[in-house]
Amino acid sequence: MPRDGTTVEKIKSLGKNKSKESFDLLLDYFDNYNLKLDLRREVVSSIGRQDDNERVFNFIKHQAFNSKNPMELIYQMFRTCLYKGKMDKNFYELGEKIRLHYHNEILDKMADYFTYRQNKTKRKKCEITLKPTLLIGDAEKTLKKLPAKSIQMTFTSPPYYNAREYSDYHSYKDYLKKMGAIFKAVNRVLEDGRFFIINISPVITKRPGREFESIRYPIHYDYHKILEEAGFYFIDEIIWIKPEPSVPNRIGGYLQTREPLSYKPNCITESIMIYRKKCNFLLDKNIKDYKKYDRHEDEEIDTNNCWYIAPKSNKNHPAVFPDELCRRILKYYSFENDAILDPFAGSGTLGRVAKSMNRIPIMCELNEKYADLINKGEKGYYDVRR
Repeated sequence: MPRDGTTVEKIKSLGKNKSKESFDLLLDYFDNYNLKLDLRREVVSSIGRQDDNERVFNFIKHQAFNSKNPMELIYQMFRTCLYKGKMDKNFYELGEKIRLHYHNEILDKMADYFTYRQNKTKRKKCEITLKPTLLIGDAEKTLKKLPAKSIQMTFTSPPYYNAREYSDYHSYKDYLKKMGAIFKAVNRVLEDGRFFIINISPVITKRPGREFESIRYPIHYDYHKILEEAGFYFIDEIIWIKPEPSVPNRIGGYLQTREPLSYKPNCITESIMIYRKKCNFLLDKNIKDYKKYDRHEDEEIDTNNCWYIAPKSNKNHPAVFPDELCRRILKYYSFENDAILDPFAGSGTLGRVAKSMNRIPIMCELNEKYADLINKGEKGYYDVRR
């Protein structure tokens, strides 16, 4: 039985050599529980490449439902069933049994991706080139004016629940329901596989009186569920870190009393949540849509998910994007000439930065006052629609 000195390359070579001797040796490798998981994973993959389908089938049938085998191995067994199931219904039926047995989201996604590739499904890409547009009104309704799949990236900061004068809902449940409806509207206009990026952080409501407790809402956690329901899946989280003097002071009381339980740290971070519109193909297909594009060869690159950016103030709006935050998001998640959507435009910072970076801004704004300021500031640049 093989023990020390085993490498991925050695196992792969056995997978390419489709002989009885190689198959026997691979089975010996699999039964050697001293092998690391990555090596056992490669063993299962190499077994799946063998030509003796009867032996391959019996191996998977015996091992796929063994509770001692980690899911990493089950995925490789299922992968074999997908490919061999094209020509052999026994493998197809076995693969379906594996899916039903585990009810696993990765197995489901593997099946979806495989079916998409085998059917050579062509993406329906919107060929309409939008012009800079300012939609005035409720984004859930105004986004209906845009063609489906005509937007290449969305970046926004939704109104915080009853935290500003421009946001007032009867309940937190109503707030999340409304955000979910707008996110579904965004999904319709966003091109398949492209990014929906949201800047959000927890928010606290004011106490109705000193005898009552305030409520702090973990909005960014609750958003995850409604974003999934709206047709997106999670990719990344970037932490926006601000200088401490720029945020409200919450630690003052504790510094005075030093009483346990009263500790409330100053909140210097916000979350930039990166989601992708659900699709059955890899990101490579989106990139290939751009025959020629500029790479970020000579530019400074952010190598981690903590971005240190000072906030920005505006006398006309209580919550605005910093230009630098918009610039980085546009740089990393869009190409030149892409249509960029902000369904909660506010002061219009994203649109202004998008314009300077040769993107096409599409802004939605409910508040007439803010919409007028955006339009006047850009001096007729936008096609205004209500």
